[in-house]
Amino acid sequence: MDRKLSKVEISGIEAYIYDELMMLITGFTYHGFIKRAIKDMDIKENDSVVDFGSGTAKNICLMTNYTKNTIVGLDKGKEMLIKSKNRCKDFKNVKIFYHDIREKTPFMEEFDKAFISFVLHGFIDKDRDKIIQNAYDVLKPDGSFFILDYNEFNLDSKNPMVKAIFKYGECPLASEFIGIDLKEKLKQFGFKTFSEKYYYSNLVRLLIANK
Repeated sequence: MDRKLSKVEISGIEAYIYDELMMLITGFTYHGFIKRAIKDMDIKENDSVVDFGSGTAKNICLMTNYTKNTIVGLDKGKEMLIKSKNRCKDFKNVKIFYHDIREKTPFMEEFDKAFISFVLHGFIDKDRDKIIQNAYDVLKPDGSFFILDYNEFNLDSKNPMVKAIFKYGECPLASEFIGIDLKEKLKQFGFKTFSEKYYYSNLVRLLIANK
């Protein structure tokens, strides 16, 4: 990942107050949005889940409302790991590991669901491919990969506020990401069928790819 282009690796004080920053940026809609997205994953009581780039583990905490099975979080941010491990210390079914999600994991076909939230857009394309392959490899034969990120759209057609977010608040890689036909890319790795949920006037999508 090119650190000059990407903004997905968050460190320092920004990492510790990440959830609060997101609340401010989204006009205090962030918690409700994430809560809805996790509900839309339709996690069953016995589902095992892995979160690629688990950050502060806010998403994982919401997932514990739906499954008693293992939930694994993978991240490499020092501050994020400290915060997430502290946040999850009372959940016996949650395990947080230091891991670069571009690297192979020790888990092979172990999970019913894999999840990644606002991380994939921050990698160059060859690294996105590595992450997608890793997600495919950790899923059981009937597993599903959930990608919560920007939808595909033409930035030039959007209002000045959206353009400003991508110009000043997001990395250049995000502008490239919204032009990718993600379903076609996922098919190349073996994912067969897809469904979608939309948020924030269709600017954000939960893409569900089934193995």
